[in-house]
Amino acid sequence: MAEIKAVLEKEFYARIPKARKINPVFRALFDFMYEAHLLAKPGKKLLNIYASQDFSGNREEVYRDKFFKECEYEAIDFWKDHFIRDDKPTEQAHVLPFSDQSFDIIVTTKYIMEHVSEPEKVISEFHRVLKPGGEAFVTAALVRRQHQAPYDYYRFTEYALDYLFKKVGFDEVKIIPTNGSIATLGSYSYFFQRGLNMPNIMERFCNWIYYWIIEPIAYFIDRFDNGYGRDLSLYFLVRAKRK
Repeated sequence: MAEIKAVLEKEFYARIPKARKINPVFRALFDFMYEAHLLAKPGKKLLNIYASQDFSGNREEVYRDKFFKECEYEAIDFWKDHFIRDDKPTEQAHVLPFSDQSFDIIVTTKYIMEHVSEPEKVISEFHRVLKPGGEAFVTAALVRRQHQAPYDYYRFTEYALDYLFKKVGFDEVKIIPTNGSIATLGSYSYFFQRGLNMPNIMERFCNWIYYWIIEPIAYFIDRFDNGYGRDLSLYFLVRAKRK
């Protein structure tokens, strides 16, 4: 088991752009997807919802080829507030093109929920296509700058996520933060310096300082967060089980 986890971890960090082992967000995401991997046994059917236009092509491949290769694997893209299948938008933007109770597991391997204009509808679709006892592994943003305009709609507290998942019928809902407040503040120092419109040589120098000094220090200190910092987590990871 430990050997398999080590192989998956190596593939995860090698094939996902900008992933660093010191980054608590990627550590949390790896552990989260590894939990899904443990459920994805032969005979199980899994749906991966990703976002190919947002640097997720390689990410989708590593999940398909490594994490979930033993189960029956299906994937669907999401872009510009619309599900996309076979490179074509689905007939209805927020309706999954699958029958009721089709899957044992659903994973969102990219942070798509902030780009969904009707999150309750999409979460209800997760519930609809899951079999009884099936589980959804969903990522959602709490603190992020605006991006992918104009398709950037929401940020989610853990209380909103708990409410939405239980409202549509999920029973057991577990929500964990990806990081504490120090990692979030360190991350946003990067966006601050990017907004200064410095000459290229100064920007490269500041990027070096951020990458090799600010980020490692922030991530190291973040390890000692006592839980209070979850209020400023960049993301939440939701594991929800259908009755």
